[in-house]
Amino acid sequence: MQRYRLLAIDLDGTLLTPFPEKRVTPRARRTLEIARAAGMTITITTGQMLAVLRHVCSGLPLSGPQILENGALIIDFASGSVLYERFLPQEHILSVLEAARSLGLYRAYHTPEGVYVDRHTPRARDWYRPPLPPVIEVDDVATLYPRPCIKIAAVGSPEILPTKRLQLEQWFGQKLHVTQSTRDLLEVLHPEASKGQALREVAQRLGVAPAEIVAIGDHYNDVEMLRFAGLSIAMGNAPPEVQAVADYVTSDNAHDGVAQALEDLVLPTLGWQPTAAKAEKGPEDRQSPEDRQSDGACS
Repeated sequence: MQRYRLLAIDLDGTLLTPFPEKRVTPRARRTLEIARAAGMTITITTGQMLAVLRHVCSGLPLSGPQILENGALIIDFASGSVLYERFLPQEHILSVLEAARSLGLYRAYHTPEGVYVDRHTPRARDWYRPPLPPVIEVDDVATLYPRPCIKIAAVGSPEILPTKRLQLEQWFGQKLHVTQSTRDLLEVLHPEASKGQALREVAQRLGVAPAEIVAIGDHYNDVEMLRFAGLSIAMGNAPPEVQAVADYVTSDNAHDGVAQALEDLVLPTLGWQPTAAKAEKGPEDRQSPEDRQSDGACS
């Protein structure tokens, strides 16, 4: 039986319950604690920024490198120090912004200091709620150039976004990484910025083989890491194309799909006994004050 050493897990749509609640359930929290106690390293792989990770994952047994901004950043969770950084190349920033505008998409310019969006960008004011810093609305995000840009996000209706994604891939696919992180959000990043590439970097740093990695995700931006991991798990709420890449499809994020997958496939390899876990259930299974809510645009 394969013994796993590294768990890479997405946040929005995966570890977190659906909007507007968006929290880590007690059952999911407990499975992560069991995995960590048995020696697994737990790495969050998210499109979110560090402030969101610290807020949402406070109290989770995270250790070692954490993957942010869809692979553009890897940070040490304890110190916040940057271990890996791949910002969008300066020479492509303006052309990507103009391309997104030509496709009728609203744009977000992610910087190390914060996120700037075109004025009137749909639901942008709901991306981050206190205590997280809000997005900053400007008339034209292109005026931020040449500030360092982690990535550019493009916002549009779910009905048109697949077509717009294909167009951006045709224009930039040979030079940059284009992905889709939610139903209404595309992202353009450095060609070496993806969850798959970042997970490869983390594994090399930790001396972990791909066969020893479990990856769990729910959207197109998770595909590369699902392909890299020895055991890949897609959520029940994932698009069919993402589910087709995975070794296993679990329940959706409204029904503790992460906890179910870990209990069925991973924890038994670490010596965990399901009967003992059932006996342990009690008042702590109710939502506690530690349960945090997440906001944000990126999965």
